[in-house]
Amino acid sequence: MVEGEINLDPNMAALAILTCRPNSHPFQERHITLGEPVKVGRSVARARPAASNGIFDCKVLSRNHALLWYENGQFYLQDTKSSNGTFVNNQRLCKGGEESPPRDIFSGDLIQFGVDVMENNRRGDKITHGCIISTITLYHPDGREAKPTPFLNAPNPPGITIQSQDLYQLAQYLQEALHREKMLEQKLVTLQQLVHNTQEASESGWQALIDEDKLLSRLEVLENQLHIYSKNHSEDTLRQECVTLQEEKLQYETTAKESLRRVLQEKLEAVTKLSELERSLSSSEDECGHLKEMCEHAQHELQLLAEKYQDKLKTEKELKDELQEAEQKHSEEMDRVEQEKQELSEKIEQMTQQEQSLSAQIESLRADNDFSKEQLAAMKAKLESIKELNDDDKISLNDSEVSNPDIIPLTLSPKEIEPVSLEEKLKETQQQIEKYKAQITESDVKLNESSDKIEQLQRELEQAQIDSKQYITKIATLEEKFQLSDLHLNQMMENALADMKLQLKESRKQCDSSNELILSLQEQIVTLESEISLYKIPQQEDKTVVTLVGTQSPVNSLHSSPNTSISSTTSDLSEDESWKELLEEARQAQKKAEIELQKNRGELTMSQSQVKKTTEEMKVLQTQLTEATKIADEKTEQVANLQDQVHKAEAATKEVKQQILDLRDSMLEEQEQLRKNQNIADSFKNQLDTEKSKHKICQTELEDSKRKLQEAQQSAKQSHNEAEQFKNKIRHLQHELDSERKDRRDAHITRHANVESYTGRQSPRNKEFIALKEECSNLRKRIQAIEAEMKMSRRENLQLSSEYNKLQESYKQLEALKKKLENNEMMWQVNLTDAQKDAEMTKNELSHSTENIAALQVQCKDYSEKISKLNTDLNEMSTDYAVLAEKSKMVSLMSSIPLLLLLFGFLMALYPTLSEITNTSS
Repeated sequence: MVEGEINLDPNMAALAILTCRPNSHPFQERHITLGEPVKVGRSVARARPAASNGIFDCKVLSRNHALLWYENGQFYLQDTKSSNGTFVNNQRLCKGGEESPPRDIFSGDLIQFGVDVMENNRRGDKITHGCIISTITLYHPDGREAKPTPFLNAPNPPGITIQSQDLYQLAQYLQEALHREKMLEQKLVTLQQLVHNTQEASESGWQALIDEDKLLSRLEVLENQLHIYSKNHSEDTLRQECVTLQEEKLQYETTAKESLRRVLQEKLEAVTKLSELERSLSSSEDECGHLKEMCEHAQHELQLLAEKYQDKLKTEKELKDELQEAEQKHSEEMDRVEQEKQELSEKIEQMTQQEQSLSAQIESLRADNDFSKEQLAAMKAKLESIKELNDDDKISLNDSEVSNPDIIPLTLSPKEIEPVSLEEKLKETQQQIEKYKAQITESDVKLNESSDKIEQLQRELEQAQIDSKQYITKIATLEEKFQLSDLHLNQMMENALADMKLQLKESRKQCDSSNELILSLQEQIVTLESEISLYKIPQQEDKTVVTLVGTQSPVNSLHSSPNTSISSTTSDLSEDESWKELLEEARQAQKKAEIELQKNRGELTMSQSQVKKTTEEMKVLQTQLTEATKIADEKTEQVANLQDQVHKAEAATKEVKQQILDLRDSMLEEQEQLRKNQNIADSFKNQLDTEKSKHKICQTELEDSKRKLQEAQQSAKQSHNEAEQFKNKIRHLQHELDSERKDRRDAHITRHANVESYTGRQSPRNKEFIALKEECSNLRKRIQAIEAEMKMSRRENLQLSSEYNKLQESYKQLEALKKKLENNEMMWQVNLTDAQKDAEMTKNELSHSTENIAALQVQCKDYSEKISKLNTDLNEMSTDYAVLAEKSKMVSLMSSIPLLLLLFGFLMALYPTLSEITNTSS
């Protein structure tokens, strides 16, 4: 039976055997008959796992995970919309939730159902649920194993073959990456627009704050003036108001000082923040430079890796060429073997011819034996005639007998020559067999060494496979980290947008509240203006009219009083002169009062115009205040948002730096591991080359040993044939001797007298017979030894052929492992390109963050300049406030002068009445 087959009944169905791998979820070996499609899935209440079905006690599998069936001489596997997928030789059949097309499978394929899943326990511990990984062996209904097509007969691919599924996955990954880039660009554009809007709002807010402060100061001044103008003050009230004004002045000064201190503190804090930002900028620039250097170094290393990969491709091409040459050599060796077979067939024909010639020689020897028998009969007749002679004649007969036996050996000389030649041939065959044994032992030693080396290579290949699996797991963890970082960045962006929206809502609310306050202030201003317009100017005019009337009435009274005094008293001329002087002084005082009244009227008109201007300015300032409050609120919000963004950007940059450092470390580790793998692959290649050379040497030695064994077999066959011929001869001689013995027994009774002579003649014949027996026994022993050696050589040939087949299978396995290593290298290169893309993405994000930091620094500088401008405006406002305070003092003093004059005029008018009263009283 051929190796790889199994004893099956022809009526039975196909068989599939699933054996558990060490890295799989443990399960019992399954022997599944494929008469019908077999379902592979998770165990449920109705379907329990057994050794003859495809149901496993594994949480990773779906209920209806896959189908396995046999049709038209081929085995098929199909994924039936499983969640975790099915894999054939580490290649997924389809995406999750989709039904895959039927896939051809062969014996020895590695089949995986599901993927390892991590799950958190109630305690917080992580539990891994393993998947089903097995090697499948498939048998046709006739018992043949369903092996794939051999590697030598398969056509060599022109280059690196990439499957359509991998291309489709790459295209999907590229589309997802482009979509992510577009989304990030859109988010960046929206963020830039928000930053621009916040900058504009902050600028308008600062201006609105400044205008609001100016308007509030003007409002306070106008309210104070209104309060002053609305009251008729006496000296005590004026003193009290002066005291209150001084106290208010002190309070204003203290508040101004406190505000200046706050502004200075804010300025110092802004300066410290600027210094910290500059330090962070410098550190970030240094880190960016370091990262650029690291990226350049990584690019250089990647270029070196690309060059090494190209060198490997060249070596692969060379190996393919060598494989083609080896195949050509194999074909040539097959041709040589066929030629040798033809030569051996020709030699066999020659041997048959030699056998025919030997048979002719045997016939000639038989004729010689017949001739010797005739001579013996003649000698017997001579002996009977000689017995009748005398004793003297007996002596002569004895001499003749001594001379006659010399004739017989002459006839037997070819028989004696033939054993000597056979002994020499046997010795030569023994020497050749010993040489062949030594060569076979040497070949056994070499084969053992090669098998040990092959085992070492297999162990190293298994270690390389384990390392490659570890690298694949590390790459998966890195991809998960990248995905987590992307999710974290997206969450950060979404949180920032949500914060911005909340802050905008709060700013809108504050704007609405500020608008309401401004409207209320505007209403208060309008009411104040209306009160000013109603009370201020008419009261002043009434006061002026009243004062004028009052002055005229005392003057008239003065005019009337002198007339009365003149009419009453004409004697007192001195009093008249004094009254005249008083009248002149009163007239002069009246003129001065009129001049001062005109001046006061001009000042009143000026003050009214100033009040109108101030009202207009108040309106403008109110509008500016509203705008300034809005802009200030927006700018404060923008500043807070920008600070939050700066902190978030710093945190993001730190995280990105840490990720870049982790990536750099992982890249270095992967590069070291790649170097180790390259060294291991080179050592494997060297060992393969050495094993190939040793294999070729072993093949040549095996061919030589086969040839020598064939020659030894031929010589042994010849010796065996010769031994059989000798056996036949010996048998023939034994028959003759038996016949002679019978004749002698018959003649013993009649020829009793001639016993002595007969015994003398029988002794040399017995000696010859004993010698022939010894030679026959020796020949039998030699034949047995040759047969034993032939059996040993056949066994050794069988062992060598089995070991040769094993070596061929190990060579095929090594070539398959080489293909797997090449595929792993391709996967590593794809992962490296993905890592490079991720590093470029992080670089772009870092560049965007540096640009944002630079823009923030420019904004901080602009804000510092605006703060300096605000400080200058505050100083100017304080100077304006001082000037206005001095003017208000002067206005209050000037307003008190006409009151004093009125009091003086009133006293002068009452003076004559008082004098008359005093005179009457006296």
